[in-house]
Amino acid sequence: MPLTEIVLKPTAVAGSGRVRCFEFSGGKSRITQITTFCPDVIGPGPVHSYLIHDQALVMMDAGIPTHLAKAFFYYWRNQPVPQEIDNLLSDHSEREFLEGIKLAGYSIPDVDLLVISHGHPDHFLMANNILSRGKAPVSAHILDTPEICNPWGLLNMWVSLQRQMTAVGMPPPLSPKKFLSLEDLRGFDFDHLGVSLKVDTPFLRDGPIVAGGMTIEEIQVKHLPGHTSGSIGLLVGKPEDEKVLLCGDVLLNPITPHPDDLLVYLQTLEELSTYDDVVLVLPAHGRAIRNLNNRVAFLKAHHKNRLRVTYQACHVPRCVWDIASMPDYFDTFVDPNQFNFLAGLEALVHLEVLIMVGGLIRTHIRDEVHYFQNCGLPFEEIYGRIMELVADKRKRALMRF
Repeated sequence: MPLTEIVLKPTAVAGSGRVRCFEFSGGKSRITQITTFCPDVIGPGPVHSYLIHDQALVMMDAGIPTHLAKAFFYYWRNQPVPQEIDNLLSDHSEREFLEGIKLAGYSIPDVDLLVISHGHPDHFLMANNILSRGKAPVSAHILDTPEICNPWGLLNMWVSLQRQMTAVGMPPPLSPKKFLSLEDLRGFDFDHLGVSLKVDTPFLRDGPIVAGGMTIEEIQVKHLPGHTSGSIGLLVGKPEDEKVLLCGDVLLNPITPHPDDLLVYLQTLEELSTYDDVVLVLPAHGRAIRNLNNRVAFLKAHHKNRLRVTYQACHVPRCVWDIASMPDYFDTFVDPNQFNFLAGLEALVHLEVLIMVGGLIRTHIRDEVHYFQNCGLPFEEIYGRIMELVADKRKRALMRF
């Protein structure tokens, strides 16, 4: 299935603004990628939204308003804002999207269905701005609707993460007084925040998309959990043809996605390794993936190595933050004296899997921080136990909780 790629607009300021189109042979179906602003380095990078033109116009993901991106990634974390980011208009991302959909030959009322790949804010928070100009209903997986539909979901996540990060040994982001009074949460108007989205029809199982009153066999929903419990992908193409996979954050390139459940994510990687008819993967951030099997193999090796490093580092009792802030644990420097919840969570899910199989044992709790030590067995034996869990999906719910 030859795909023709056409760049409608090159990348502009802050690494975003690009619009490009992938046309299937015959020209009847196409996928347009619209890239809008989200910080990189401190964040996942610009967000790709997709328009799938088939029997109906299906949109996947909506990005994040610029003022909220600044608030989440800079203000809340007490990070300095680069001047070029600070200068961006509050509706910069929205302007990028509107220009992109126009270049693609559509307007927002043309969209028949908006699909949210998962419940992280950089993928759905601009949807209210967009949907106010159109009529499209919203679909997302049922397991991520608590994060998407609850207007207090983000604040709840922030509060609960601070408590969890205390247990892993991470320094706090703000003093309790400042946080609880919300005085320093610049960029937020809690009366008109709009940080939730109504999901009209949740996905309960894999199968074809229903949009514009039609069942579209050429666009299949695939539940791909692990990054979040409700992460999905869209498999685009005729049943007998090679496919394009729109994968949200399940696969990324060149960065590696953060799993919220590493065991389930490893099971999803095994599932993806069976997708022999996928010739192109379009993620929600970063570069396209031209070889699915190679990327899956890379991610499996990446997590095996991180499990090994984590296990070996615990030859003496260590807390999660000791691991996360070790030199070279991540590709970028993690300051041990600065709050970094993504680094903490990434290390935590690796410790969690090692604990599941008896590879790590909690030795003590000091000042509310938990410490763990490895059991002394060879790592390959421990990894073999992990692979047994990956192969047996029936165990995952019991083993995690």
